[in-house]
Amino acid sequence: MGAIAAPILAGKEQTWEAWIADCKGSRKTEFDDMNQRMGLTSHHAWLQQTPDGHQVAIVVHEGPGAETYLGKLATSDNGFDTWFRGAITDVHGIDFSKPLPPAAVQKL
Repeated sequence: MGAIAAPILAGKEQTWEAWIADCKGSRKTEFDDMNQRMGLTSHHAWLQQTPDGHQVAIVVHEGPGAETYLGKLATSDNGFDTWFRGAITDVHGIDFSKPLPPAAVQKL
């Protein structure tokens, strides 16, 4: 299982909502295909507001490809993957040309 808490950049809240709506609606088939190609059996995101009023996306992806998912996404030239990666950069500010954030470590 992979998990990430990705802050939503200021002013990008509606962009995040539209991106999620696309993945659940008009681009759902492509989203499902990406997950299958990447070896994910589930891929979910929740919006969490922090005490200081910022918003964070809590994303959990599971399946045999969960550990390598972000690395594969970073280098994929598939059209949907490129669009999805661009949305991550736009909304969360993650630069896929640099080392990715470290994976979450379970402490409980």
